[in-house]
Amino acid sequence: IPILQAAQAVAKRPLSLYASPWTSPVWMKTNGAMTGRGTLKGSPGDKYHRAWAKYFIRFLDEYAKHNLTFWAVTAGNEPTAGEIVFYPFQCLGFSPEHQRDFIAQDLGPALANSSHRHVQLIILDDQRVMLPYWAQVVSPHSSCPGPTAMSQPGALVTLFSCQVLKDPVAASYISGIGIHWYLDFLAPIDLTLSITHHLFPDYFLISTEASTGSYFWE
Repeated sequence: IPILQAAQAVAKRPLSLYASPWTSPVWMKTNGAMTGRGTLKGSPGDKYHRAWAKYFIRFLDEYAKHNLTFWAVTAGNEPTAGEIVFYPFQCLGFSPEHQRDFIAQDLGPALANSSHRHVQLIILDDQRVMLPYWAQVVSPHSSCPGPTAMSQPGALVTLFSCQVLKDPVAASYISGIGIHWYLDFLAPIDLTLSITHHLFPDYFLISTEASTGSYFWE
């Protein structure tokens, strides 16, 4: 908080802050641990998912007391990391279908019915190799390639994505898609970001994390 306040004090224009939770408290998780493979107990709409959504609101409430307001939140940092056994960092696993239903039933309504309804909601917040599949799951607005389009780059990827059920309720709460850069070498732009932007021009694409070190996770 002091660092953000110091930055705010010297900024020439308002800061556009976003927040991204890495994990829920362990009592909500299937593995009872901060790290490793685990997701929320139960299913969307239940007490665990509702409680986790309330944590987002409480976070925003508490920071607002220090005159720090947020432009956006993500539904969770790297949701695929929580599907990896022995993952060494804090994580909370979500499949795209799970994230979609959590947003539709819990997180979206919690934000919409709070004093933070202006806060943008960002999905994915993970590697761009997940696109356009992840976006297809949560958005009702897309078009699938017909037979004459199958020769186009990325058409097979998009056709597979179109098999997933889409939820207009979840999509109504979502503003954009966050991406990380760690697996970019596996995900050419024309097969991921370009297709996603073409299918979902009303959703912004934003880089939400990029760091480097001796290994790709550092």
